[in-house]
Amino acid sequence: MENLLEKALQNETTFVFPNVKKELGEIQRVAQKYNPENPESLVDTFFERAQQAKLIKLTEEMWRMLDNTDSFDIPYNGWEQIEEHINHTNQEAEVARDWKDLKQKMKQGQELDAPIVLKYSNEVHLVSGNTRLMVARALGRTPEVLFVEM
Repeated sequence: MENLLEKALQNETTFVFPNVKKELGEIQRVAQKYNPENPESLVDTFFERAQQAKLIKLTEEMWRMLDNTDSFDIPYNGWEQIEEHINHTNQEAEVARDWKDLKQKMKQGQELDAPIVLKYSNEVHLVSGNTRLMVARALGRTPEVLFVEM
């Protein structure tokens, strides 16, 4: 009989370098927060730094202190909590998010864009990828993120 851990690892999601330009709206929102006087400058610097950034495993410590997400609090198999969060988010979103599709992709070990995390001064802020983090947490997975330091 196949070892359950080996089976789980075979289906481990591969997080790949994301298309950062696709997240321009999220980056602009973050730029308004951290540099309201000159957000365009922060956006430009962010894109430069993102090109040099690396994918890293999201440690428990970093995940716990990550701003702009409540994904750390999602329990293993916390699908009801994800459903509640997504239903609330979809009320305000232009495009509905499909967490069930992400769940299937992660279970099948498909490649997904890594969430994007910004380290600015002493803060660690999720730029994009909240749904990916929530689903990874509910599956008991440790995701990789694109870690952009400013």
